[in-house]
Amino acid sequence: VRGMASVFRNIDVSAWALILLFSFGQSAYTGYLALFFVTFGFMVRVMIETIDEVSTESVEALRATGAGYFAIISQSVIPACLPQLLSWVLFMIETNIRSATLVGILTGTGIGFAFDLYFKSFNYSSASLVVLVIVVAVLLLETLSNSIRRVIL
Repeated sequence: VRGMASVFRNIDVSAWALILLFSFGQSAYTGYLALFFVTFGFMVRVMIETIDEVSTESVEALRATGAGYFAIISQSVIPACLPQLLSWVLFMIETNIRSATLVGILTGTGIGFAFDLYFKSFNYSSASLVVLVIVVAVLLLETLSNSIRRVIL
C-alpha cells in the first residue's frame, strides 16, 4: 500500500490530469480521478505517519489490562490521531479546491473550464470574475478550516 500511495503522491496532479485525459478523454471523471489519486497518496502517507507517532504508552497500558485489538484502536489510537488527521483532511480539501482550477483547465471541466473558455474568447471581465470566485472560495475555506483547527487542536 505504501508503494502504491507513494507513486500516486509523487506524480503531480497536472501530470495525472494529462495521463488520464489521454486515457479516458475529456470528462469530469478524468479530473475527479486526477485529484483522487494525489489525495489518496497523500492521505495514506499522512495517516501512516500519524498512527506511527501515537504514544506506545497508552497502547501498552490497554494491552496490560487485556484489551483486544479493536479496543486498543478505538480507545487509544483513534483519539490520539483524530485531531491531526482532521487537520490534514482540511488541508487536502483546500489543496484540492486550488488544484481543481488547473485540472479543469487541462481536462475541460468545472470552474477551470469556465475560466479557460472566457479567457480564450477574450472575455476578460468574466474570466476575472471566475478568478475572483476562486479566490473568495479559497479564502472562505481557509478561514473555516482555521477555525475548525482551533477547536480540534
